[in-house]
Amino acid sequence: MPTPEQQREYTRLSRQLQAIGHRYLKELPNGAASLGLTVANGIVTVDVYDRMGKQLGTVPNESTSGSLRSDLETAFKHATMFEDPIIAPL
Repeated sequence: MPTPEQQREYTRLSRQLQAIGHRYLKELPNGAASLGLTVANGIVTVDVYDRMGKQLGTVPNESTSGSLRSDLETAFKHATMFEDPIIAPL
């Protein structure tokens, strides 16, 4: 069971991920409905899912703009992560 502090941090990170997802929605795969953030060894990865939970793709990838890549790294590179990905609806 997460502590209240951990729950607040999860909520903060989820809202931040959601805001970035809305800002760069046109760069996400068609049908994107939610995002799942993981950070491993300082590498930020966001899986993109449709409404049924099927993975549509991952960002950053070869077609990701420099600004989206930079925003993800700036926002999450040093974030304290949880066992499970941070999920954000779009």
